[in-house]
Amino acid sequence: MRWYFVEVEKHREEDVLELMKSSPFEAFLPKKQRYFKKQELVTWVERLLFPGTIMIASDFPQAEFTKQFNGWLSQHSDISQWIHLEGKEYFFLQEDERLFLNSLMNEQHVIPISTGFLNEKQLIVESGPLQGLESRIKKIDRHQRTAQVQFQICGQMMLLYLGLIVKQSD
Repeated sequence: MRWYFVEVEKHREEDVLELMKSSPFEAFLPKKQRYFKKQELVTWVERLLFPGTIMIASDFPQAEFTKQFNGWLSQHSDISQWIHLEGKEYFFLQEDERLFLNSLMNEQHVIPISTGFLNEKQLIVESGPLQGLESRIKKIDRHQRTAQVQFQICGQMMLLYLGLIVKQSD
């Protein structure tokens, strides 16, 4: 199984996902839970993990997926206006990258918030998907309740900003 990246118009990801429900492809939007505060309102929101993209899970090899997907798109002009077609091939996550990302997500493809505490300046994650991944966390923002997690995607290192609540240690 491969997860392919399909570039779409920003702010149209949900629309494309809705239209893809009638397709033969298994499309989804990876999301993350984040802390949000505006004046007195404090809540948790879901944000897109990769804005401007949808993911499609498929068993097709790269060239066959491109042929099948572009063929399907050519018959559906209502959706193709929001999708950036790839002439050659669509990018996909390598197996280890897909497994790592999948291990962080729940069944709804959302990365929930983790919780932890600092013990003598060392982070210990008590619960959530970041538990055991402390070595990948490069920076913590306690005010925004985020952690910068180093992650390799399509051969390039990048930082994901994931939800992390750091409690006071006893």
